[in-house]
Amino acid sequence: MENKKTRLIKILGIAVSIAAIVVGIVRFSIKTNKAKSNIDNARAEINRINEEREQLENVSDIAKRAKEDAQKENNTTEENKQNEENKSQEEDNNKSNKEDDKSSSTQERKATNKNVIVIDPGHQTRGNSAKEPIGPGASETKAKVTGGATGVSTGQTEYNLNLKVALKLRDALEEKGYTVIMTRTTNDVDMSNSERAKIANEAGAAVFIRIHANSVDSSSVKGVLTMCQTSSNPYNGDLASESYKLSKAVLDNFVDATGAVNKGVTRTDTMSGINWCTVPTTIVEMGFLSNPEEDELMATEEYQDKMVTGMVNGIIEYLND
Repeated sequence: MENKKTRLIKILGIAVSIAAIVVGIVRFSIKTNKAKSNIDNARAEINRINEEREQLENVSDIAKRAKEDAQKENNTTEENKQNEENKSQEEDNNKSNKEDDKSSSTQERKATNKNVIVIDPGHQTRGNSAKEPIGPGASETKAKVTGGATGVSTGQTEYNLNLKVALKLRDALEEKGYTVIMTRTTNDVDMSNSERAKIANEAGAAVFIRIHANSVDSSSVKGVLTMCQTSSNPYNGDLASESYKLSKAVLDNFVDATGAVNKGVTRTDTMSGINWCTVPTTIVEMGFLSNPEEDELMATEEYQDKMVTGMVNGIIEYLND
């Protein structure tokens, strides 16, 4: 009986110990799960903090870029404003310079001798292919002078025809009381187009008349035309109006005297002999050496006299206007 009781007590003690162990295990498990949960929560919090930090960094970057863009835009605005101010100042200066140039040119025009006429028979026996600027201070260049065209029917040379007509024009104008200066009186010269223009400039001529004959590939083209600069010519555009009046007067009277086809006034800024002028000027293209009919007509004394009559009348009309 005693032994049975003793064993029962031992079993109860073992049971209590086992129960204590189980309770400990449960408590440990609870603590472990709680710790794991706390770790997970901590990790989630860290992730949230990192996300917020990244967002803040992105916002900071955006703000930085916006500030930089605003600064660039401000700099661009200031630069544009400065450019506009510089452009405006430049335009004012250009306007002032043009007005000064125009005033200077007007004074030169008033100082010209209305009784002096300079005639330039275009071309010469041998051309000079050496280059010269097409105008004062120009970077673009052209041959100093060429030999000119040749008649398709008569074989006459342009440089010789130009001289013959120019000498007749000189005589006719001198008979009217004008002082005439010739750029050349022989074919054997070597004078560039700018040098010819300078003769008229230095003489203070009322007008500068350049005598030429035309030539193109087509033999059917014929007629007379005159040439002058445009108002936008960078070298002497202020003379465009006067040069046009001169060109128009000479052309109309030439057509009246000869019955030639009127091909109008051609306005161009590519002619060195015009660009170097400081006096009103015109180029008279009397007819086409490439057209058999006009070539033969211009070779006759009778038609040459008609051409001269027309030019004299046109020059006088312009000078008396």
